[in-house]
Amino acid sequence: MGGRCSSRLPGDNPKDAKGSKSQIIGSVVVDHAAQILSVPGHDQFEAFREQVVDWEEQGVLCKFCSGQVCDLVAGERKEDKFQLKPLTGEIFYGNGGMNSIPAAIISSTNDSVTLEENVWVSPSNGVKFLGDKGRPKWKVKKNGLSLGTFDRIVIAHNGKCADRLMSKTPAKKLHSLLRTNFAASVSRSGGKRMTLNSIYSYTFAINREGSVLNQHLGPDVICCFIKNEPNLRFLTCQTRKEHTGQPVQDKTVEVWTILSSPKFAKAHKAPQENIPRETADNVIDLLLQALETSLSLIPGSLTRDAILDSKLQLWGAAVPMNVWTSNSTVASEHGHGFLFDSDFGVGACGDWLLDPSIGGAWTSGLNLADFMIQQDEMRKSHNVGLPPNGGFQASEAALAAGIGNVR
Repeated sequence: MGGRCSSRLPGDNPKDAKGSKSQIIGSVVVDHAAQILSVPGHDQFEAFREQVVDWEEQGVLCKFCSGQVCDLVAGERKEDKFQLKPLTGEIFYGNGGMNSIPAAIISSTNDSVTLEENVWVSPSNGVKFLGDKGRPKWKVKKNGLSLGTFDRIVIAHNGKCADRLMSKTPAKKLHSLLRTNFAASVSRSGGKRMTLNSIYSYTFAINREGSVLNQHLGPDVICCFIKNEPNLRFLTCQTRKEHTGQPVQDKTVEVWTILSSPKFAKAHKAPQENIPRETADNVIDLLLQALETSLSLIPGSLTRDAILDSKLQLWGAAVPMNVWTSNSTVASEHGHGFLFDSDFGVGACGDWLLDPSIGGAWTSGLNLADFMIQQDEMRKSHNVGLPPNGGFQASEAALAAGIGNVR
């Protein structure tokens, strides 16, 4: 649950590259996509800022202390191998994993929402339009069985599955924006299609005593934005995050996660559901070597012989490199960041429509929900955000960080 805000919880033992159960990693909370959260610095995210305050008060989020999140950059002097520059501002992580965020959203509905978990809506025939233009009706199937008929549906994800899901429906304008390119970057003009990058996420466990990571980063640093190694973008220690209610963990072991650069992931692309063993071994070796270079470690300091347990994943449809921005009057009146086709009763929300961040996804969904409620109450019907009134714009934050707007 939660897409990029998803976590592996204790007991959810993943298989490692050799097909064995990851016993150490499976005993702790591990965020394997989004690692941290901050509020984008624009007025349109004020509601999200208030929500973050509320989540912190509820214990859903925990705030990093000063010095725990740093930029890892090249040293300014020859004798400085690298530098850690502590970041300012409020940065958070999920108390119990980033999965705490979608769990809190569901909990706040007070059972007014029916949640279907472990459901597969097939991209080829999962939805079917049964109504007429102006009188929408949709049939939705889960795992091949009917979920029922609905007068509204919302596409809240992206990538190939969202494209295929809507490709055989009459909502052609909305579908045209779901077509996706996969690339490590996008032109400064923004491109013609939604563009998503890919990122490798490698989680590994090592002994705390004698750890070269401890020796070079110190015991207090939890997260680093890596700026001095082109193959890497982020490093975090999962076990240094304090999670209320987490089972007592073995303090002699630390679990770390590396996020690769999009360019690296593109160069070593593989089927994300079934990464070939040879590819996985090569990627792991290269990521560990890149981390050694970033921290100026002696080559071989982080060989796989020192790894107690590990899990490699390819985040195939990771971060939007551009966002669709509508220039229509209706979009301006009702808040940007979503699509709605009133003729066919289908909408779309997501960070690719506003800002490549958790705050962008949350705000997009909120704006769409408010719009649909208002339209029903006023018995009006408007299209919002559909082409040709708009265009894709490159996200400078996503292009710079590679992992989204997280600063």
